[in-house]
Amino acid sequence: MTRTPLRTALVVSALAVGLSACQSPSPRPSASPAAVSSASTASGTTSGAVYVTGAKAGDDPCARVVSAIGYLGLSLLPAGQEEAQHWDGDVRGRFGYLRGALAMYGPHLPASAPVATVDGLAETLSRADTAGSRRTDLLRRYRKASAAVLGACGRS
Repeated sequence: MTRTPLRTALVVSALAVGLSACQSPSPRPSASPAAVSSASTASGTTSGAVYVTGAKAGDDPCARVVSAIGYLGLSLLPAGQEEAQHWDGDVRGRFGYLRGALAMYGPHLPASAPVATVDGLAETLSRADTAGSRRTDLLRRYRKASAAVLGACGRS
């Protein structure tokens, strides 16, 4: 195999990306506990673990959960086609992402939002070991419960 300048450049580029991915992240200055606590209280969001990419202290809980429901919906077949739904890692992972959004923002949703129901269904549907025979009914129940969350957030 002969090395062309383009092939050499691609190999060098791939190595550079791979090596930079292995390096430790640069340390970030940490906010004082008082600053984190007051930001969390003022916005109504939780402090502590971050389960949602790009989450910020001032995020609207309804907007974040509605966004996660919509993100999951992109991988689901339309209502009525639950029997044909594929349950690959993408779909199960999006159910997991929704669980993260619910963990962070669920306690701050309107009381009428069935957060525990959606979370329980998402937990079961995110697992690879959930029997296929159960998934159709669970998906239908998820659709109803998530629609209730959307309604509670004023986004029917």
